Amino acid sequence: MSKPLSANSTAEEALRGRRLSGLNVVVTGATSGLGAETTRVLAKAGAHVILAVRRPDLGREIAEHLGQSLPKNAGGLEVLPLDLSDLDSVRAFAAGFLASGRPLDLLINNAGIMAVPQGRTKQGFELQVGTNHLGHFALTNALMPALKAAPSARVVSLSSAAHRQASPERLIASLSGKAARYSAFGMYGDSKLANILFVKALARRLPPTVEAYALHPGVIATNLFQTKGLAGAAFKFVSKTIGFLFMKTVPQGAATSVYAATAPELSGHSGAYLSNCAVATPKAYALDEALAEEVWTLSERCVA
Repeated sequence: MSKPLSANSTAEEALRGRRLSGLNVVVTGATSGLGAETTRVLAKAGAHVILAVRRPDLGREIAEHLGQSLPKNAGGLEVLPLDLSDLDSVRAFAAGFLASGRPLDLLINNAGIMAVPQGRTKQGFELQVGTNHLGHFALTNALMPALKAAPSARVVSLSSAAHRQASPERLIASLSGKAARYSAFGMYGDSKLANILFVKALARRLPPTVEAYALHPGVIATNLFQTKGLAGAAFKFVSKTIGFLFMKTVPQGAATSVYAATAPELSGHSGAYLSNCAVATPKAYALDEALAEEVWTLSERCVA
């Protein structure tokens, strides 16, 4: 009998020996960190994993590297271009996948940017909310026919405990096209709040065969952190000195993603927020159904 899952569990432990042969999986942002580890573990279990990446050249390198370490009974690895900061790229990816006629069993909305310098997506949205939330919002909805075609499917969206530093008012303003004073960490938190609210609203719209979960993977020293200046230097210093006291390894950080994608005991809890391979409670405003519906409506207008 496998040991209970915890904050220290790895992605392979979270899988608990399940085979995923025949399943089609899309993992966004699969070229490094949590995305690459999630891809490796799911492919090792037999799933056919599509690495949906902004840089296909790097994606092919990663796929070749991962493939060399996988057993003969592993699933296939496929690389397709996807830039979440460009809705045209999102639509092209979804159209290509749907044209293949394949069902989609698992969609892992893993990609993200964090606390980057102020910028805009191709369509003019604030870069972090536009990439982390709107890109995945558009992708998930566009792939819905393939998700519904699977016998059972799950959408897994990576959020963060940073949603606790979000401003719902600023998020609404951002999605409404109104100017707001830029805060690199604040707007990262806004995008992560949007991820949770999206999953809550999505779960209410899904058929019984499709479920959706949001999660906090933990604090992990990956290349997600791109902030420059004092904030970036401080994070790098902490991660290299005392980070071992509270940071997870990449295999531990990917555990809750794999758990959300495969744990049978989660069935019936669609819309839940997870942390450390268990259902958790986000901040109160992340549970606000009216706010979730407002974010959904505004997001639909943004990606239309």
